[in-house]
Amino acid sequence: MTWLQRLKHFLISPATIVGDLAVITLLGSLGAALPQAGVAAAAEVGWLRQHGPFLSFLADHLALDHVFTSPPFLVALGFATVSLSIVVVEQIRRLAAQWKLTPTEGAFRGAPFRAEFTRPASGAATTLRTRGRLGLAGSPLFHLGLLCVILAGALQALFGVSAVVDLYEGEVLPPAVEAWGAQWPGPLGSPFRLETPLRLVSVESTRYGGGDLRTLRLRLAEVTSNGDQMREMGINQDLPVPRGRLYADNQHGPAALVEWSLPAKPPQRTAILLEKKEAAAFGAYSQGPGHLRARIRVPMPGDGSRPGLAEVRVLDGPATLAEGPLRPGESLPLPGGGALKLHGLPYWARLHGNHDPAIGLAYLGFALALTGAALTYGITRVDELVAVTPEGEFERVVVALRPHRFAPLFRERFERLVRDHGGEV
Repeated sequence: MTWLQRLKHFLISPATIVGDLAVITLLGSLGAALPQAGVAAAAEVGWLRQHGPFLSFLADHLALDHVFTSPPFLVALGFATVSLSIVVVEQIRRLAAQWKLTPTEGAFRGAPFRAEFTRPASGAATTLRTRGRLGLAGSPLFHLGLLCVILAGALQALFGVSAVVDLYEGEVLPPAVEAWGAQWPGPLGSPFRLETPLRLVSVESTRYGGGDLRTLRLRLAEVTSNGDQMREMGINQDLPVPRGRLYADNQHGPAALVEWSLPAKPPQRTAILLEKKEAAAFGAYSQGPGHLRARIRVPMPGDGSRPGLAEVRVLDGPATLAEGPLRPGESLPLPGGGALKLHGLPYWARLHGNHDPAIGLAYLGFALALTGAALTYGITRVDELVAVTPEGEFERVVVALRPHRFAPLFRERFERLVRDHGGEV
């Protein structure tokens, strides 16, 4: 046995295939259970590194925050791709040989259904027939589908890219790589960007009585030379774009547009994206000039309408300088001059950009695998024999049926075949 044959035997051995699938399953489970960069919030992604040096070491060296683009996952996919490729080639060769194969009378000696009887001579000839040959293609198609899915996963891990950005209503996302807040391209992937500017027009949400999110819809405008092209999408609805697709998650809330005005300093404007801190309120801190910062809390109306009031507290270190409610357009005076002005409370939402070069291959793989499974369990190859031997005025007839699977299910067909040729069961 040459080294190439030994390598082939190793790659398609049950132990290798089962072990490789176990590794892929384990890594996939970790990727599904742990927060992943590009999908979960940054605070959730950094969770592992905040729980001791051991978990931080595992997160850094095992890439637990980006499992699906990690070297172990890519290596496992590589092994699976090579193993499945060899299996598929062997099964296609076997299918070609079996498809052309015509059974002989000798092949029916051990058939599970067989009957012999004598009837008046009819001059009929011996017939051999095979039904359900299409079922032979089930296993090759199923494994070819698995190969396409595995290959699609490898291509996505190598060439795919995920990006994320937070926008508030009225803000425009430029068609530039730098416009995105963060990007996670694969080792061979290119950064994600749009081809035209995109403006977030509105964020509309509805909530259940307890405050949990019910629906979320985003209205977007593609800014083109021919005017704005309006688009809409919600959670679990993607928006196709030339370089991939956009989709939204449930991260959203009010944003506070504030302006710091202090004596002898230029005005400082900033947008604070408020996060849900309570069942019916959003809040965040805004860093101002020097040591100043503002704590902003926005209560959400119980009737589901938009908030029109923010509770603001201005701090200098631990000391409170000023506090009070602000409506859009109002200012909170600061001791010693200056003020903090609230310009508006638009909603913000998180957009994800994704480029998957193998999404079509993945869908093809699922379709092939399902088709293969349906052929495997829905169509069974069955060989039929009706052998006729003349004996004067009579002839001896042998009727045999050889199903390749699920033999007990074909008893009625066998009995009907016997009766059709003059025999009795």
